[in-house]
Amino acid sequence: MPEYWLTMLDEENFKYTVERGIYGLPESASGLAQFIKPGHRLVAYVMKEGCRELCQSFAAVLEIAGEWRKSTKPIWPDEREKGIVLYPWVVDVRVLAKGRVEFSKVKERLEELLGRGLDAKKLRLYALYYAKRPLPPGVGEFLEEELRKGQVTETRGAEFTHEDLLMAVVEVGRWLGFRVEREYRIDNFRVDVAFFKPPRATPFAVVEVHVGGDIYKDLAALKHAYDRYGSKLIYVLAGDEEAVARLLDGQGAFHEIREHVAVVRAEELLKLREALRLDGARRLLKWLELVK
Repeated sequence: MPEYWLTMLDEENFKYTVERGIYGLPESASGLAQFIKPGHRLVAYVMKEGCRELCQSFAAVLEIAGEWRKSTKPIWPDEREKGIVLYPWVVDVRVLAKGRVEFSKVKERLEELLGRGLDAKKLRLYALYYAKRPLPPGVGEFLEEELRKGQVTETRGAEFTHEDLLMAVVEVGRWLGFRVEREYRIDNFRVDVAFFKPPRATPFAVVEVHVGGDIYKDLAALKHAYDRYGSKLIYVLAGDEEAVARLLDGQGAFHEIREHVAVVRAEELLKLREALRLDGARRLLKWLELVK
């Protein structure tokens, strides 16, 4: 079973970590890098200070997906604000579960696992900076399960936002072994996401996400990527399926890419992401040498 480590972040840094797939340690905690290894999991807790949405909540479980390396330039929001490197040791991470589990709602169960009298302030005693060891058995597993329950509820009744679907695309791309770039510019066009597959220097695939807005602009960006690089095209839709089908099936310019674009419904994308988060699914992909 993997080890679980508790990390406490402010909301801005948490969102950056999830969006960019990277986590950092300050120099004072650099010794922990030798103990937090690939396959271990980080339980991310958002602190009250400066938060807006996720205050005092467990917000994600992240899997360590590489080896630790040195960072030499400011990348996190608080680093850029101060113009200095605060987290010189960084590592790639993948999201296993994401949502919001308020501390107050799981306090009773956590007290059973960690001891009576637990509150939000005492919780930091179990964080990796302070404890310098993993969470006791059962704690990380419980919190991951609670986050997954919330994801199922959200998926069933959600109205999808553009950002939610972009994050899902990014996560799926990383799980499948691609280097992922958001808002990638190709000449005068910009696609939402580009997937890169070495040794190829140009995008292997590009993705546009449509929740609302100009379908013509989306398809024009996809067509340009195909004309310029021969990239595989993916169009994620949270609506307007019939309008897109008419444009692709008609006799206009977009008819040329009809056979080269995969149209994916938002619900299907989220189901794929959930499948890739399962340990068994990832082991199978590695066994078949489809991912590293």
